[in-house]
Amino acid sequence: MLKTIFKPVSIVLIIIMLYPLYSSASSAEETSLGFEDHFDSFNPELWYRSDGWANGADFGVGWLRDHVEFSEGKMALRLDDAPNNNDKPYTSGEFYTLKKYGYGRIEGRIKVAKGVGLVTSLFTYSPNADEIDVEILGKDTTKLETNFFVGGVRGINGHAIIDLGFDASEDYHDYAIEWSSNYIKWFVDGELVRTVEGNGIELPSEPSFIMANLWAGAGAAARTWTGEFVYPGSPVRAYYDYIKFTPEKEEDSITLEYMNDLLENYITTGEVNGPLTNQLSNSLKQADHQYVKGHQKQAIESMEDFIKHISNSALQKHITQDAKRILIENAEALIQLWAD
Repeated sequence: MLKTIFKPVSIVLIIIMLYPLYSSASSAEETSLGFEDHFDSFNPELWYRSDGWANGADFGVGWLRDHVEFSEGKMALRLDDAPNNNDKPYTSGEFYTLKKYGYGRIEGRIKVAKGVGLVTSLFTYSPNADEIDVEILGKDTTKLETNFFVGGVRGINGHAIIDLGFDASEDYHDYAIEWSSNYIKWFVDGELVRTVEGNGIELPSEPSFIMANLWAGAGAAARTWTGEFVYPGSPVRAYYDYIKFTPEKEEDSITLEYMNDLLENYITTGEVNGPLTNQLSNSLKQADHQYVKGHQKQAIESMEDFIKHISNSALQKHITQDAKRILIENAEALIQLWAD
């Protein structure tokens, strides 16, 4: 069972991004669109690979674009002792979106790097240093570290450690952040593991880049947090199976068209499959048919059938927990909208 552990941190580690990121950030376009990348190859219209620069003293790596690798539908970040012209002992890979994204769900399927001193990450970062983190330290790959920062300052109750109950370096697992103006939620394999409510707490609010990197701690970070990294003599890699962003939907903008698009996306990715595919599609068709005719009560009943199919215990192997939760939440919101 996943368990959340809150603990004080002796040092606040603020990631200061240097000029190359700020240079692109200053002109980067904000978008309300979502994306899903399964890394069959590098997509230059979506991502930028950090190249020829480095972070501050807490980072023991410089970034080179060729350390972001693509093979067999996976993206790997490679850390090794190749020269990098940044006075760093090691070189690694980092990449981030060309555009900035606002509230929504950021998720990735990751197999992390193991070894004292290493950090595997998936996070958001804005030009003014708003940040939300998923980080797993190589010294203990059974724990997930979660953080958020506002303007470069760690938020109230900003840090918590999650006991995963598995070794994240042994296989791929799904990690997700749901970010809104009112809360931040972290998920592991579809299970909610941490929530920070915005009641009296300032949360990140700036549209942000979606980023991933693999790095080795140095300086104060290595002494107090990551541990000292010792190169094992061969490259170390963190692997990413996919990264996805789904923009937040306003409740009053949920429509049958949106529900159809959402379901179609889950069918395409295999997150909804088997006999459940036709059952859910038919329920939406019935709801649309009744709604067009002005039979609002019957349309609501069709959406209730939609939820019953999703919740059918005999069909749970045909839907992922994430797809189940999101489809039910949206169906309930649409029912409420029609009922009002």
